[in-house]
Amino acid sequence: MNKESEINVEKHIAYWRDGALECWKDVTHSMKGDRISLALFSTHLAVEKALKAHVVKKTKNFPPMIHNLISLAKIAGLNLTSQQVDLFSELNPLNIEARYPGAVTQRPTKRQAELIVQHTKAVLEWLIKEL
Repeated sequence: MNKESEINVEKHIAYWRDGALECWKDVTHSMKGDRISLALFSTHLAVEKALKAHVVKKTKNFPPMIHNLISLAKIAGLNLTSQQVDLFSELNPLNIEARYPGAVTQRPTKRQAELIVQHTKAVLEWLIKEL
């Protein structure tokens, strides 16, 4: 790593971690207001930012400008459980749905969204703890 590409790793980890926690506030606020698409987008974004903190921790460099949660977890060297892979696979298209309504064939119901949020909360807590 040359001097030009060195970053303050701890500062960047904190930036992404704090961003993830801020997005999680948006999740809880949006769910209370029945803004399901926004809540699920924020759910994806919270996990994405936590994973980007892990990428910085692992690579000591800026994270790539991608949104695929499974790809980010691989770059970060995280060993995901099959349940976490399934959750990330479920979250990935929700990132698109919020930007392009109708892009996802079946939008989750409020009850399905509540379950997604519940499962994501546990994963997000784990990701933050592991930083």
